[in-house]
Amino acid sequence: MVLELLSNKQLLKSDFQQSTHRLLRLCQLFGTIPWSVRLYETSKEAARHRWKWRLIRAANVLQSCGLMVAVSCATVLQHIEFDCKTPFMTRMLYICEYIMANTVVAMVLVGCHCQRRWYAKFADQLLAIAIEIAGCGGAVDFVRIETFFNRLLAAIGLYFAGVLLIDFLYNERQLWAFCRSSAIYTLSNVVNVLGLIQYFYLMYAIFLFYHDINRLLKGFARQSARSVDRQPYRLPGYTDVVTPSGTALFDYATVLETLRKAHLKQYKLIEQANECFGLLIVLTTVASFVVLSLQFFAIYRATTTRHWTSTDTYLLIYTVLWIVLHGAKILMVLYPAHLVQQERDRTGPILYLYNHNETDGPLNGVLAKFSTQLLHERGHQTACGLMNLEMTLISTMVGALTTYLVILIQFDTAVTQGQSAPNNGSNEKAAGGAH
Repeated sequence: MVLELLSNKQLLKSDFQQSTHRLLRLCQLFGTIPWSVRLYETSKEAARHRWKWRLIRAANVLQSCGLMVAVSCATVLQHIEFDCKTPFMTRMLYICEYIMANTVVAMVLVGCHCQRRWYAKFADQLLAIAIEIAGCGGAVDFVRIETFFNRLLAAIGLYFAGVLLIDFLYNERQLWAFCRSSAIYTLSNVVNVLGLIQYFYLMYAIFLFYHDINRLLKGFARQSARSVDRQPYRLPGYTDVVTPSGTALFDYATVLETLRKAHLKQYKLIEQANECFGLLIVLTTVASFVVLSLQFFAIYRATTTRHWTSTDTYLLIYTVLWIVLHGAKILMVLYPAHLVQQERDRTGPILYLYNHNETDGPLNGVLAKFSTQLLHERGHQTACGLMNLEMTLISTMVGALTTYLVILIQFDTAVTQGQSAPNNGSNEKAAGGAH
C-alpha cells in the first residue's frame, strides 16, 4: 500500500512537471518567473549548487532591469515624438497608459523575484490536493491542462507575431520606429500576459480539482443509495466511481472526510492566489480600461477620416488587435475565477443527494461538517478587496467605456470646432475685402 502511494505521488509529480514545463520555460525567457525556480527541488540539491544559483539570479536581475529600462526609454521617446501634438484629453489618457504599462512591467519583473518562494508552495499544495483526490478514486487530468495551455501559448505566439508584422508595416518598415513601438506596446504586453497566464494556470487547475471532487461526490451518492437497496439517482454524463475500500457506509464517511479537507485546501489556495496576484489584476484591469477607451476613440477618429490611405488601414487593424488583446486580458482574469466559483458552489447541492441514514453516525457527521464548511466558503473572490472577480464586471466596464467614449467625442468635437472657427472668420474677412 505504501509503495502504491509513493508510486502515485511520483507519477502525479511527473505529470504536473510535464504540464508546466513549456509555460515555465517561456515565462523564464521573458523574466516573469525567476530563472532559479525549480519545482520540487530538494534542499540538498539547492545547497549543492548554491553559488551557481546566485550567479543565475544575478544574471536574471540584470535581464529584468534591462527590460524595464528598454520599456521606459521607449515610452519617453514615444511621448516626445508623438503625444505632445495630441489634444489635452487624449494626451492625458496616453500618459496614463504609459504610466500603467511601465508600472505593470516593473511589478511583474520585480514581484516574481520577491515572491519566488510561492512557486514551490503552490506546486506542493497542488500536488498534495491531487494525491488526495487520486486516493479517493479520482483521476487528475494533467494531460488536459498541458494540452490546453500549450494551445493557448501557441495562439498567443501567433497573435503577437501578427501584431509585430502590422506594427512593422504601419511604421513604414523603419527599423528604429518599429523597435521603439514594439518595446513600449508589444514587449510590455507580453510581460503582462505571461504574468496573468500564471494566475490562469493556477485557477484552471483548481477548477479541475473542484470538478473531480464533485464528480466523486455524485458517484459516492449513487453507490450509497444502492448500498441500502434504494433506487439510485441517475445522473447524466457521469460514470460510476469505485471507492478505494469497499462500499460500506463507514468507508464513505472516511472518503468524504478526505474530500472535505481537499475542498478546504483549495479554498485556502484560492485566497493565496488572489492575494499574490491581486495587485497585478487591479492594475491590469485599470490599464485595459484606459487602453480600450483610447482604442475605441481611435476607431471613431478613423471613421471621420476623409482621405483613406494604406497607413490608416494598418492603424485600424492595429487598433482592433489591441482591443482584442485587452479584452482577452480581462477574460484571462475573470473567466477562470468564474469557473472556480461556479464549480465550488455546485458542491453544496450535491451533498443533498446522499441518503441520510439515522444509524450511520460517521457519515451524517461528515455531511454536517462539510455543509457547515461550505457555508463559510461562500462569497465573491476579490482582488485586493477593490474589485469582485466575477463576469458582471464586464457589463460594468462596457457602461463606463460608453460614458468615457461620449466624453472623448465631445472634447474632440469642441477642439475641431474651435480650430475651424478662426479659419471661417479669416475667410469672411477675405471675402469682405474683395468686395
